[in-house]
Amino acid sequence: MEKNTYQEKQDHLDLVHELAGEPEYKSVEDFVEFCMEDERKVFNHVELRALALNTKTSGSKVREELEAYGLSLGSRPNVKKTRGFTTNQHDRWQVSGNHGGSGSSQILGFAGAKG
Repeated sequence: MEKNTYQEKQDHLDLVHELAGEPEYKSVEDFVEFCMEDERKVFNHVELRALALNTKTSGSKVREELEAYGLSLGSRPNVKKTRGFTTNQHDRWQVSGNHGGSGSSQILGFAGAKG
């Protein structure tokens, strides 16, 4: 069964808070030292958010500081969701109140009009 977006976000936040509790994520310097020991040059978005949470600064400032040490931010994986036969074809528009296209009342109204 597919997870809903709320559950995915909650899992992501749980992972961020779990990493934030680790000693190597307490400060930017600790994280850089951890990466140098493992010979890593790339960090991911979850690690960036954990560091921003612990240092109480924005993610962009933490990213600038990490890039000053020679580390770079990795790209996020592109997760593709496949659609099955039972998937609603119009699930892209369910959130908005506008379901797109002209309704049958408009079409039927024009069908009876002259000229």
